Amino acid sequence: MRFNPLTDHERYLDKDPKDMSLSELRMLLKIKRMDLQLGWNEFEGKIKFWQRVVRSVRESGMVDQVKEGFQSYLQNKSPKE
Repeated sequence: MRFNPLTDHERYLDKDPKDMSLSELRMLLKIKRMDLQLGWNEFEGKIKFWQRVVRSVRESGMVDQVKEGFQSYLQNKSPKE
């Protein structure tokens, strides 16, 4: 018998762990580990995505252009003597 996490996890949702057999507890633990791993993979994917976005913006030179624009705005805004 093979475990299918996409369908078999529903068997363990309504059952209290106190009432589970040893094999059911092992399966529940495996489900929880897989769920944790999927969550971690999703989190890593989001971090990598934003790292790529920041790297692309930095490499495109947009950061320097924004800095220059902001500095020129501040120079024009400052009171002249």
